[in-house]
Amino acid sequence: MEARDFTSECRKSVSKQNKNMITKYRRNLLAALGIALIAAGGSTTLAADSAIAAKPNADKILREASATLAAARQFSFKAHRFMDASLLVGRDVPEDAQIEVSVQRPNKVSADAKSQEGERRVYADGENFSLVDARMNLYATVPMHTSLDGLVEKMDAKYGFTPPLAEFVLSNPYKEFRRQARTVSYLGQDTIDESSPKSASVECHHLLLSGHAVEAELWVDVNDHLIRRLVATFNDRPGKPQVRIEFSDWNLAANVTDGQFTYVPPAGATQIPMRTTADMAAAPATTETK
Repeated sequence: MEARDFTSECRKSVSKQNKNMITKYRRNLLAALGIALIAAGGSTTLAADSAIAAKPNADKILREASATLAAARQFSFKAHRFMDASLLVGRDVPEDAQIEVSVQRPNKVSADAKSQEGERRVYADGENFSLVDARMNLYATVPMHTSLDGLVEKMDAKYGFTPPLAEFVLSNPYKEFRRQARTVSYLGQDTIDESSPKSASVECHHLLLSGHAVEAELWVDVNDHLIRRLVATFNDRPGKPQVRIEFSDWNLAANVTDGQFTYVPPAGATQIPMRTTADMAAAPATTETK
């Protein structure tokens, strides 16, 4: 073989080896890139899954808040309630009321509501229910031998009203919330200020309870699972009126006594009958007949 042929063959061999090395390098590079892309895609998916998993469960938070109240055998709290005028029968100004509630399970509750209209009190001791107009010194008492659940149900059915903030004294508040809400959603975490002399900033879960006609927003304390704020919007009414309630001074081990749930009329108090919904429905017809 001539020298130039040997040189040519060497060049061909080196060129072939370089080509094989380049091909192998490209394959390894593509494989590495593929693995990197798969890993990156997997990391993105895992991150998304983790974010979904980390988002608090709104229904679970609502259950925890309800269970906290249901577990308290005797408790008290205060509430500042603001109600738009269109939600009040015969009123053209909104209500701004300060309410104090005390509970002793299974059948005792008292509430004192003060507003620009006066002061109303309710008492239930498991035997009787009393409604009191403190300003006018009037009261009505009816037999009501029942539990707190039975009290709310019977008062609503027979007299068309319930004690203030009754849904928070039931044995299963969660059941009542879900009866009215089709869905429960998590809106985020907010810091709110308590409306009390000892007000403090409270970190809360912000929930949305959506019903057929009413949407309720709840703020639940992250630490103690107590409800700190409620805003209910009545979407089926003109202007979408609201009820806004700020809760404070929760005491789940309140020092209550049996006597504070039984009404004892003071001197000069006048007893009046408590009109049922049937009485009120019949009144116009009776007037027309006369």
